[in-house]
Amino acid sequence: MKRHISLDQLDFRLLNVFITIFRERHVGRAADTLGMSQPTVSTLLARLRRISGDPLFIRSAQGMQPTVLARNWAEPVASALTMLESALNAPSDFDAATSQRTFSVYMTDVGQMLMLNRLISRIETTAPGIRIQTIGTWEGTLADQLDDRSIDIAFGWIPQLKARKTSSLLFKDRYVGVHDAATAPALHRYAVAYVPNSAHQIVPERFQLHGIKPVITVPNFFMLPEVLTGTSITAVVPERLVRLLSQQRSTALRIVELPFKLPMISIQVHWSAGTWRDEGIDWLRNQIIASVNDYPPIKDFPP
Repeated sequence: MKRHISLDQLDFRLLNVFITIFRERHVGRAADTLGMSQPTVSTLLARLRRISGDPLFIRSAQGMQPTVLARNWAEPVASALTMLESALNAPSDFDAATSQRTFSVYMTDVGQMLMLNRLISRIETTAPGIRIQTIGTWEGTLADQLDDRSIDIAFGWIPQLKARKTSSLLFKDRYVGVHDAATAPALHRYAVAYVPNSAHQIVPERFQLHGIKPVITVPNFFMLPEVLTGTSITAVVPERLVRLLSQQRSTALRIVELPFKLPMISIQVHWSAGTWRDEGIDWLRNQIIASVNDYPPIKDFPP
């Protein structure tokens, strides 16, 4: 009776040993070709013999002669292994200069302000067909969105992703107080941004913990410098962002220390382990890193 062999009984080493012995007609030469020890090859052959219920190769003066079953197996097994190796080593068809690919990138609002223009400026001449779709909200967990490829890359301060191995630190930032340089800051008069579902929620939470109630709360950081003009209010803003925004204002701002310490801001780029051979994702990640590295210097505030 013909024995049924299921795929879960096999592994690729068994098939590779089989086809190499078939070609070499010698266990020792097969071991050398495979970079294995001869006892290891003999053990794997014995295992394959048990699975097949057939000796597969018979020793003779001319070497290891294949049985009828081994001869029947040889061509389809060799073909299957060749096809598998070709599939696993298929060259990438990604070419940034000609690609029309659309990448979905999650960016926090601060990330968009700091980096989006730099990123687009960098890629528009070298990769004119590339499209970037920025995403500011998501359903479920952001990690799941990355792993199921709904989002290609996430960029920003995203503590729930900090433990992932597929992350790279871009830079660190800190929260500072900033006020209109023409006025004196009043004690305990602060403006903060409350950004739902973001790490920046730590700011109003820490103020509440210290018993300081902000006089103004806005939904994003971009509005904060604008509400300062002519007031004694101090806004709490990431330092890199406020330095950038100050260059777009006609009135001067001054940075001051806050009454208590807030956590450092770690800006990272995150991706999925499932994209490790995706040259498009590698390319985009490198463009983001380069956009940070060639960021123009931001002038200092007066002390």
